[in-house]
Amino acid sequence: MAILQIGAGGVGWVIAHKAAQNNDVLGDITIASRTVVKCDAIIASIKGRNNLKDPSLKLESRAVDADDVDALVALIQDVKPDLVINAGPPWVNMAIMEACYQAKTSYLDTSVAVDLCSEGQQVPQAYDWQWGYREKFEEAGITGILGAGFDPGVVSVFAAYAVKHLFDEIDTIDVMDVNAGDHGKKFATNFDPETNMLEIQGDSFYWENGEWKQVACHARMMEFEFPLVGSHKVYSMAHDEVRSMKEFIPAKRIEFWMGFGDAYLNYFNCMRDIGLLSPEAVTLQDGTVVEPLKVLKALLPDPTSLAPGYTGKTCIGTWVQGTKDGKARSVFIYNNADHEVAYKDVEHQAIAYTTGVPAITAALLYFKGAWNGKGVFNMEQLDPDPFLELMPSIGLDWGVEELEPQAPTINTLK
Repeated sequence: MAILQIGAGGVGWVIAHKAAQNNDVLGDITIASRTVVKCDAIIASIKGRNNLKDPSLKLESRAVDADDVDALVALIQDVKPDLVINAGPPWVNMAIMEACYQAKTSYLDTSVAVDLCSEGQQVPQAYDWQWGYREKFEEAGITGILGAGFDPGVVSVFAAYAVKHLFDEIDTIDVMDVNAGDHGKKFATNFDPETNMLEIQGDSFYWENGEWKQVACHARMMEFEFPLVGSHKVYSMAHDEVRSMKEFIPAKRIEFWMGFGDAYLNYFNCMRDIGLLSPEAVTLQDGTVVEPLKVLKALLPDPTSLAPGYTGKTCIGTWVQGTKDGKARSVFIYNNADHEVAYKDVEHQAIAYTTGVPAITAALLYFKGAWNGKGVFNMEQLDPDPFLELMPSIGLDWGVEELEPQAPTINTLK
């Protein structure tokens, strides 16, 4: 058995650690990136933490350009993995899926292949490109598992669990995400700054009463009482799983919400207003061409550097309301992750941890034959029970909190 991991950022760091902790099932591990030194740093961390369960199995690094399909095919054919785990940014998904199709090798990723704020790549179109590989993967006899992070990912498994066990009919699904941790910086992003800033500046799209609704980012807000971390303001945002849930789970409204502190939004609004969040190239007075967002990325701390000393917890979950046995019901299915616990385990922070743990949980289910159907699948389409049974042993617990049925109090902001 063997896996090939492509990507060596923060999420890739956690995925590699968790793969190493479970290499008795996953087998040999190859980590590939444009920058081999990043792969080697992860390998050194794994060995330093004694996280390689079976030291006799291979753990090595390779160089690859994830935009180069031919190079990816050559690497896959050389490594001969049973599964390719894409831990790279969203814009490499299509190249890696195509390489897996050509090499007839199964594929897993953690986010949709679009930036969600460009024309033709927004939530109503999200996944269209990757769903185009459904028949190809089925004909090739391989598996594609999409969005196997936390959100997207586990929150969709929570929704599927609610459909299977907790509700007869579902009215609303609200995905709720808050990081109540403290990294000690005035402003930083918890995963790739370029991906993060593109994600949170786009218009929000949500599904309501049979149609897509569109509002400006941070224009819809509500307050929610989260387990362990208390009350937080959360804002409506475009997000991958709103599209996939709309496709596979019947509900009257589906919406994603993320928590932002006032100080964070002040920084964000200032940088956006002066153009620092733009991915469009500009020419400086000396003729140098730069992309402002890439400049900002170079200035901000690397997400991995935030891990030491990061304190506090996250809370991410799926708030589902509907009926069961003719009675109104409201439940919040959630996880709390601890930054210090994540660092002790894999030398990283809980944001990356909550993405990496589900990816390896899904990979293990693929290897064990529970999630290995032929074709391309989102998490909502797969049996939630084996996933939720396994995930706590990989590092993330989950719980169900019964709430009083109520319509959310949503504030419309200017």
